[in-house]
Amino acid sequence: MKRFFKIAAAVRILFILCISIFLGCSNEPDYKVIRQEVVDLHNKVMEDGEMASKYRLMLDTLSRTGLKGIRITQPGIDTTAEQKNIAILNTKLNQVDQDMMKWMQDFVPDIEGKRNAEAVKYFEGERIKIKKLDSQYNQILNESHAYLKKFNLITPSNQADHHHDKN
Repeated sequence: MKRFFKIAAAVRILFILCISIFLGCSNEPDYKVIRQEVVDLHNKVMEDGEMASKYRLMLDTLSRTGLKGIRITQPGIDTTAEQKNIAILNTKLNQVDQDMMKWMQDFVPDIEGKRNAEAVKYFEGERIKIKKLDSQYNQILNESHAYLKKFNLITPSNQADHHHDKN
């Protein structure tokens, strides 16, 4: 009879061990890890938004007063064309900022009551969206940077703030 209890106990332990291994071998990532990646990307993109604001201010200043001074040193410059270029850059900067604001308004960091798989799917989708915003910021920041550099408006201090020169 003792032997029966020992075998039964061993079977229970083996059963619990198998269940634990089965549950532990889930290939599904933890949604919290993906959510943190999304938040980290968001923080980086927010820095890009700050840089976009600096560039927008520099472009506005160039548009209002700077082109007149540049016209003196570069008489051949077409200020009308440059005003259009500045307007295009400002429109792009404003658009990516609006896209970022919309994303932030729609983003739901707390997934209460959802299964891990649902949360993983949601945050993977958000990661794709924030990466797209990051790419959009990179593109317009590089365009704005090159444009401002053309007029010698990029100083070593604000060039150090720009992290996309290598792209």
